[in-house]
Amino acid sequence: MTNRDDKDLQNIMQQLSEVPFRDELKSRVLNAAKAEDLALAGGRRKRVPRSWYAGIASGLVAAVAVIGVGIGLERHDAEQAANQASATSAPVSFQLDAKQYGMAQAPLQISNVRVGTLPGDPKDSDVLADLTNTSDKPVRESDIFGVLSFTPAGNNNLQTGENWLTFVNGPSGSIAPHQTAQWGFHPDGSTLHAPLTQAIVETPHLSFYLAHLVPTDMADKVWTKSPLDVSQVQVEPRVVDGRAQSVQIDARLTNTSKSPFPLSSARAVIWFASSPEQSFMSDGSIRFMYHLTPEYKDQVWPSVVQPGQSIAVNFRVISDNQSDFFNRMAHVMIINTPQGGF
Repeated sequence: MTNRDDKDLQNIMQQLSEVPFRDELKSRVLNAAKAEDLALAGGRRKRVPRSWYAGIASGLVAAVAVIGVGIGLERHDAEQAANQASATSAPVSFQLDAKQYGMAQAPLQISNVRVGTLPGDPKDSDVLADLTNTSDKPVRESDIFGVLSFTPAGNNNLQTGENWLTFVNGPSGSIAPHQTAQWGFHPDGSTLHAPLTQAIVETPHLSFYLAHLVPTDMADKVWTKSPLDVSQVQVEPRVVDGRAQSVQIDARLTNTSKSPFPLSSARAVIWFASSPEQSFMSDGSIRFMYHLTPEYKDQVWPSVVQPGQSIAVNFRVISDNQSDFFNRMAHVMIINTPQGGF
């Protein structure tokens, strides 16, 4: 209740001197109601309409009944809000040796994902989308991370697997509550663009998650590590020019399970961290997602890893020329492709 509601209630109660109840009973009822109201003050409250106490004029018993209903509704709203906020209010710390990672969807409505053009880029070589903040708090770039993936032209079904995918950041700055911002990204996948026009020829898909983990039983999506153990991670320089630089990440994968493991069923999550606690969810990391199957003619390794077998693989990544790859710690983990895609 607001202070104004309290004063109105007191004025009405002063007019109830003829109600046939003892003063001590009236006092006990009012004190109990106030105590309940104070107990709820720490939770999420909504303004109580004047009809909340309209029945008091017909007698104290009616007032008690309405007070009880009002408190019950307040409790229900508070519990509902607590349940909705549980995934965001109880973040789980990131552990490199964890087997599963619980992801919560960002409070963004993603709409109108389309091929378009950002200033300075070739026509139709970018992916654009509209992001609406559905929460009551601003969503900052550092609060979220995204995954952009592509399926063949005309195929909108991620269940069949994507051709290419990558991490993406949210819009720079922040999105105010219930406001919409346009998001854009220029992908560099070798199979995505037409060779002559550079126009994107595949179908884009976009998702955003909160930039912290949640308990897996509260997660919207769970990323599970594959049985491929990663070792001997090394970084080699490749090409540096005026706009971009590329490095190669070498790694050895060992199948620790008792069954053959097809590389097509997993994806590589790669990130370069500037501090020990920085994960692939941080917008301060340099991060990539890759298929495990060879992409270039000089990349050769088996498509299925047998139990106990170790194979050497490498990933060639491209970033801007300011990326300080060699001043960071390189991490590689192999994640099973979740049902429905990333």
